[in-house]
Amino acid sequence: MNKMKKINLGLILFFVLMSLVSFQQEALEPLGINPKLTQKESNNQISRSIDQNFIYAMDTIHLPFKDDFSKDYFKKFNAKSTDANVSDSLFYVIYNTILPDSVNAKYMFDTTHRYEITKIAPDSVSIDTLNLTSLGFVTICDLDVYPVICVTKEIWPAYNEYDTIGTTPNPDNIYFISNPDVEQDSAQVYFVAATDTVSVWQDNFAYRNNDNAINPPTIGVVTFDGLNEKGYPYDFSTAVTYGKADYLTSKPIFLNKRPNGTPYSLADSIYISFYYQAQGLGNEPEVEDSLVLQFWSPSANAWSSVWKQGGMPLNNTFKRVMVKVEEVKFLEAGFKFRFMNYSTLSGSFDHWNLDYVYLNSSRFSIDTNRDDVAFQYPIHTLLKTYTSMPWKHFKWNAAGSMLDSVVSRQRNNNKNGRLIGNNDLEIFYGGTSQQVIANPNVPSINGNTNFTTKFNLASVPYKYDVLVNDTNATFDIEIRHRTTPDFCRDNDTLRFSQELSDYYSLDDGTAEAAYGVQGLGGVNPEIASQFEVFQADTMKSIFVHFTPSAYNMSSTTFYFTIWDDIAGNPGNIIHQNTTLDVPRYNLGVNGFWEYPLDNKVNIPAGKYYVGWVQTSASRINVGFDKNINNRTRTYYNSNGTWNNTGFEGTLMIRPSFVYQRDYSVSVNELENEKLTIFPNPTKDVINIITESNIGDYSLILFDVSGKIIRNENAKPKLNIADLNQGIYILKVTNKKTGTSLISRIVKK
Repeated sequence: MNKMKKINLGLILFFVLMSLVSFQQEALEPLGINPKLTQKESNNQISRSIDQNFIYAMDTIHLPFKDDFSKDYFKKFNAKSTDANVSDSLFYVIYNTILPDSVNAKYMFDTTHRYEITKIAPDSVSIDTLNLTSLGFVTICDLDVYPVICVTKEIWPAYNEYDTIGTTPNPDNIYFISNPDVEQDSAQVYFVAATDTVSVWQDNFAYRNNDNAINPPTIGVVTFDGLNEKGYPYDFSTAVTYGKADYLTSKPIFLNKRPNGTPYSLADSIYISFYYQAQGLGNEPEVEDSLVLQFWSPSANAWSSVWKQGGMPLNNTFKRVMVKVEEVKFLEAGFKFRFMNYSTLSGSFDHWNLDYVYLNSSRFSIDTNRDDVAFQYPIHTLLKTYTSMPWKHFKWNAAGSMLDSVVSRQRNNNKNGRLIGNNDLEIFYGGTSQQVIANPNVPSINGNTNFTTKFNLASVPYKYDVLVNDTNATFDIEIRHRTTPDFCRDNDTLRFSQELSDYYSLDDGTAEAAYGVQGLGGVNPEIASQFEVFQADTMKSIFVHFTPSAYNMSSTTFYFTIWDDIAGNPGNIIHQNTTLDVPRYNLGVNGFWEYPLDNKVNIPAGKYYVGWVQTSASRINVGFDKNINNRTRTYYNSNGTWNNTGFEGTLMIRPSFVYQRDYSVSVNELENEKLTIFPNPTKDVINIITESNIGDYSLILFDVSGKIIRNENAKPKLNIADLNQGIYILKVTNKKTGTSLISRIVKK
């Protein structure tokens, strides 16, 4: 199917969807952005000028090339000008011979003129137009691209002269041209030497993750879609824009010779192998979409497509591919290979998952066997129900909050059976080991088979140590196996952190889709997640990851609401904000935005439902985690009746409770954020000093009851002269990183 057919299909789909709006209820949609990536910036971005750009040298690597994406081997573009491997050069727009021209130099590329005026009668003049003399030739350089391209140009003065014959001065006037063809400018460019010996890829347009694949050979895949390396659409001008999207390019490779100098030949049987999957947990690629493998020939200075797969429906099994290097033009120093996809460019569409890329010599067409036992999926929690919960709630019933056991999912990628042994789970706090829980079994697992390993926490028994901290705690968990021999050790360890601070979470922090509900028959939709609070406490706020999908709904209003439980469904409203809220598409850590409640709410122990009531029938999309299934805890009401969702997954909603750290912030935290707040106490003005742009921060000022007094973008001075004497809570948030700093302010 060609591009025009794709556009027509997209338009047909659009009109069909529009015709269904009147009776459609809940729906899952592809993401409009990737919240895991939108927080990341790199200084290899393309800008109008090369000034302050960093140019990274790429080292050439030897075979074998191997990456199963269980670790991050992407090139990092985070160099700083002060790094030891960074040098710089200053480039100029105008050079006179080999030296930069003067700082005020400006010229025209065509003749400018002298106009001589002669009186021939009291009321008439004649005007003679003369060409000004050329100033010669200079070198003009384009500072918008690198490498800098320079050309030699003839130049003239950037002004015209006017002179009346017989009068002084000569000339009477000089009129400078407001927009000269060229004027002097400069650009400082930083060069980063190739000291990185770890990475194997030279770009990061595709998305490395542990969440988007179904039944992968190993944990970690790279996902190709219609979003760029920063998590934004490549082209959002229309919903059906189509073309080349993500690239994943290897570093240059010595394919001319081995490290010992022995040359390669086609007889060395060099193959690249990899696994791929269409869609996964994402969006199905259509038949005109494709995933492509290309080889680069330095001598030909060109890419050649050597393999292509068109769009296809989801297959839960990854497909394996072997491609041989069959042309001499690729047996060169600087050979590269890359994967790329053709996709809709307006969002997270047309997904492909790539795994286990391996390039080496002395292989053969059926060399698909890997003597490798690998983990397949991450583990997110050792808690029974939640991925996180308030630390003080956990301490009330530590033993009852822990899982009885944890099950890891693994795969034997060898065609032969393997004995799997030396499995253990270890918990750390502050870098110190707390407990090791082993699985002593040594089962024999058939070749190319998925299996599970169980770690019994109840038999120890184990619970997180409640004495390590008063207010909050984070435990680090490693799950390992040491089966030998093993082709790839990177995929033999799982790591995750369990944060216990002030909120309950059911999700893993990553959205794979956007969930929303369309109201029916004039009913405004209601959405809620069920949480069980173990002890009475005071709820202060709600964290939500709203995500834009097809439309930006940031002006669509709703009321945050808390319901009690009646027969397993949301019942009576026990709190509803009187303040209208709107979706905020926060680009901070995990994309969560904290919404304070109008008033803090005392919550007895029991089941509650946390969500919102919309003020219109429009669908507001919230992040939906498809890796953890809490379908029975997800509710919607679009026609006057509460229902469980029909989709397996979890809404990204997190209720937060009062805890001690809300009212204080340590000096070290402020120093880490490079943020200073003074004077405190104060009668009128609070100064807010940040190392970065003050516009990167927002602020919320609360009174001690939790009522919002101010909610605005941060400015260097916050005037509180109109407030009553007393204690207030100031929360300053970095909008880019999501880091929030909280300080108690005393108004005198």
